[in-house]
Amino acid sequence: MQNLATTADRIDALIAAFTAAEYIVDAPDDRIVIRVGETSPALDRLLGERPWAVITAHNPDGRLCSAKTNATAQRSLEESLRDLQPAALLSVSNRDPEGRWPEEPAWLFTLQSLSQADRLARRFGQRATLTGLPGAPAQLRIYGDWRDTSGTASGAAS
Repeated sequence: MQNLATTADRIDALIAAFTAAEYIVDAPDDRIVIRVGETSPALDRLLGERPWAVITAHNPDGRLCSAKTNATAQRSLEESLRDLQPAALLSVSNRDPEGRWPEEPAWLFTLQSLSQADRLARRFGQRATLTGLPGAPAQLRIYGDWRDTSGTASGAAS
């Protein structure tokens, strides 16, 4: 496994890894695979046309952490999400299709505003979240001092 965020010159590799990942939603009747740059009509129907985000608390800053550290952070993230009382909160598995990075549990939640995802990402040290609007392709929102902290990566999640 590689530790993608160890130097500034590795940031593009980190973004490429987020972009290549598959985000597998554990939906009530099936699994829905989300990919950066693709629409997801099944997800739009499931969420009632609400905007959404996918976030994990695992491996902040793209650095591998211990199972215990990740589990503690993920429980805290779940509590924070439940406090928001989103219309939908679904478990997700972020998966590297090439198997170079461990699968990470994540959450998909419906949004009141994108700023909710931004605040959570910063609180849990995440470099990106995956977001979507009804009918639009899924996009990465990139965070940190090395990219525009308020926008999405061009062509491109956590």
